[in-house]
Amino acid sequence: MIPGHHHGNPEENLALLGHAEVFEELLETLRTVRKGNVRTVVLSGPRGSGKTAVLDLFLEHCRGVARGVRVLSATGDEWEAQLPLAGYSQLMVTPPLRSAKDPGRGNGRSADLGGILNPSQAANYASTLGAHLDGLQLHGSVVVAVDDVQHLDAETLHVLVFVMRRLRSKRVLFVVTLDPAQARLVPGGVLAFLTGHQVSRLPLDPLSPQRVQELARRWFRIDLNATAAHEIVRHTGGWPQPVVELLGELPPETWQTWFSSLPPSSRVRAQVRSLLAAASPDLVAVAEATSVLGRNAGVAEVARVSGVEYVMDALDEGHRAGLLGLSVDQAHSLVTFFETGTTESVYEQIAPSQRMRLHRRAADSVQNEGDRLGHRVSATPGPDEALASALEEYARQQALVGAWHDVSTALFSASRLSGDIRVGNDRQLRAVDALVGSGNIAQAQMWAAAVDAMAPSPLRSSVLGYLSTASGQNHSAQTQLEMAWRTSNPQQDPTAAAQVAQRLVLHGVASWDGPVITRWAEQAMSLTTAGTPAHIESEAIYGLGLYAQGRLAEAEASYRQAFEHASENAQKQRVQMGAGWLALRLDDAETALVNFEAAAPTEFRGGSLRISLWAEAWLARTQLVLGNWDAAAATVARASVRLETSRMPLIRPLLYWTAAELWSMRGDWDRARYYVSQAAVQPGTYRAMQVPASLARARFHEARADYESALAVLQPLTELDPWTENRVSFWPWQDSYVNALVMTDQLDTADAFLTAFEQVPRERAVPSDLARMAWARGRLVAAQGDPDIAREHFETALGHLRGLNRPYLRARVSFAFGQSMRRAGKRRLASSVLRVARDLYDSLGAATYVARCDRELKATGLDVGNMPDPSDAVLVAVTGPQVQLTAQEQSVAELVAAGATNKEAARALFLADKTVQYHLTRIYGKFGIRSRSELAARFRPTD
Repeated sequence: MIPGHHHGNPEENLALLGHAEVFEELLETLRTVRKGNVRTVVLSGPRGSGKTAVLDLFLEHCRGVARGVRVLSATGDEWEAQLPLAGYSQLMVTPPLRSAKDPGRGNGRSADLGGILNPSQAANYASTLGAHLDGLQLHGSVVVAVDDVQHLDAETLHVLVFVMRRLRSKRVLFVVTLDPAQARLVPGGVLAFLTGHQVSRLPLDPLSPQRVQELARRWFRIDLNATAAHEIVRHTGGWPQPVVELLGELPPETWQTWFSSLPPSSRVRAQVRSLLAAASPDLVAVAEATSVLGRNAGVAEVARVSGVEYVMDALDEGHRAGLLGLSVDQAHSLVTFFETGTTESVYEQIAPSQRMRLHRRAADSVQNEGDRLGHRVSATPGPDEALASALEEYARQQALVGAWHDVSTALFSASRLSGDIRVGNDRQLRAVDALVGSGNIAQAQMWAAAVDAMAPSPLRSSVLGYLSTASGQNHSAQTQLEMAWRTSNPQQDPTAAAQVAQRLVLHGVASWDGPVITRWAEQAMSLTTAGTPAHIESEAIYGLGLYAQGRLAEAEASYRQAFEHASENAQKQRVQMGAGWLALRLDDAETALVNFEAAAPTEFRGGSLRISLWAEAWLARTQLVLGNWDAAAATVARASVRLETSRMPLIRPLLYWTAAELWSMRGDWDRARYYVSQAAVQPGTYRAMQVPASLARARFHEARADYESALAVLQPLTELDPWTENRVSFWPWQDSYVNALVMTDQLDTADAFLTAFEQVPRERAVPSDLARMAWARGRLVAAQGDPDIAREHFETALGHLRGLNRPYLRARVSFAFGQSMRRAGKRRLASSVLRVARDLYDSLGAATYVARCDRELKATGLDVGNMPDPSDAVLVAVTGPQVQLTAQEQSVAELVAAGATNKEAARALFLADKTVQYHLTRIYGKFGIRSRSELAARFRPTD
């Protein structure tokens, strides 16, 4: 029994963690059955998914909480599956009186029922079971439960399906659990029924990392960090049984540090020992070879390493035993183990000398050079300078193409095999540096203490500074990198000095400091030749430094040159990512999309996870800008898994800014709050972290019409991220800042800021920037009382967007335009523009602003054509005489009755606080009431 599996409140039961909805579906189905309806439900999921635990809890509910429910249950068993009617005998342990149709049943056992049933016998047994159920359901509902239906004997299965197909208008619920991976064991006709339209299927989903964290905290008192939770899900597939086994068996301190892999559970170990003990020598040899080869366990490689002549015979045996099988698709043909942890269990039981022999054979069998060297390392327990040198050369070659993960793996191995401790430490330092380059910050941080304990050197300071940059530690990074440069010697070792300069380039990007970026990029490129890592990585960012100084033409030219230098390997990933940044900022979002999509994958080019995640964060932003919000949500979900696993704080705010904004606009406030919290940073971090973190909060407050809070978040950006003659801000926040000032009646401050912003010289006009300035000016002028001039500004803003695919920005401008015109009394114009905004927001799924558009349209008192049906109004009067409210009064009444303060209603409707109070006074008079609570009592939500 797993922890927490007990009677009582099902919501507090560990068995239901992640499966509560499935349990509720079962309860709802039982309620339907109790009204006189036969139902069949299949709970499906692999071994360890928790389907048995959910079924057991449901049956406990039926026997305990539910009244008048009889339960008949059976459990499939591989051995008993060979006995005809073994399952039937479990269901009929309390049989009805023996009848003429009961062929030989007496004590509920099937031992006397040998052989295969003919159709007549099967029909007789089905008739008996049907009569039994018919009798039981007269006194209440009946639940027939079969666990592991794939292991039930064929005769019972045929009897059950016979009954399921023929019962009508009875209070009987059939619930079975099925492992889809073993569905082949179920007879074809039975399986066709269980997967047909007459049956409800409830698949059990794996646990999310957040659910795993909740499970660990509630049941094991372990506070898992996000990295550990994601790693557990990756290792176990997220299935409850192996998750619970790992949390219960491993010491709590396991989860507080980085770990390269997780051990198998004791259950898996015992299972593997049992399977191997019963296996033939050939199957044992094949299993051992498969565990040694890992991801390279092709059939040919397994044959060479195992020495087994007839590998397919061994694979057939392994398949029957449930140990391993052959996975074949168009790209691969691999031998794989069926259950997580089996690879490690098999590997650890191989004797050390045999393990080394197998690795030596594997080194002669695999094609990839890195894999060959890895097997040689595993076959070498002591120092071996020749092998260490070969690994170092391999690392050098991989560094040229930017495959930093391979570089770090090779250098760590070379460090272990080094005979000289100083040489070993140097290799270890470079291995940690490559880890940071690959984006594996979690593992790199584990080595931070060891690096810090080494003797001071330029390389040591460079590594610590690089790690601090990727970890978002601004001041520490600057201190270490400046020390590394001071103590380096560009004349004697230009390559090492160039590497330090390149780290300072990254520091400059995170600080969004154009002069720092270009200065150190030029320094790094002057010390290296084109095509070397430090040169390409500096060149890939150089254009951003030029743009940050307003040098747009030079920035574009630099990327054209960088693409000419970049080879078709992982180094090109960096150029694509940098070029994508620039393209997005210059309104070429379609080109940005292409570059970010090309830069995001790392698996096939051995590239940097850091670059990949940065590209994915900007990809999500680009998709949001282009109006493909579903794709943006999918990109965030995909990237967040790798981001949390890698522990890379530098990129978190950028990715979660988009997520917070998207879900705020869609009205999913819980999810929006979660992403706002995930984007949050501490003071003193990089500008590239602080600005998007602030924008995540500002967009959340703005979507809720809480402009005071939005202003409080945006105001510090005027100093943190200024746009001046020599510095260009990358993040578009200035129009939102002006809007927040206008909506909080700070018109003079808004005018001063916007006037200064408009006067900043620009090398080239960017349409979206012009549109933002124009709509901000329109919003301000409208609030100053000149709606005709405001209209000109709004129309100018929309004109700048003509020809650009920017539905989100167009919707923002249109909404502000319509709201401003409505407040100015230009109701017909307001109605026309607001309908455009509503349609755009609706196409994006932005439910928050669709509702706000509806309120604005209703307040015009004109537009009813595209409005929801009046019967669907949020609030309707329910007592008293018929009262006629104006459109404006109706909007105010709805907001105040729903709990809004006068100020909140004013912000939502773009009215002055005094105007809201005036309308409220008139509403009170019309209804003959005195208070907000009485107003709320007059209105109610409609169904």
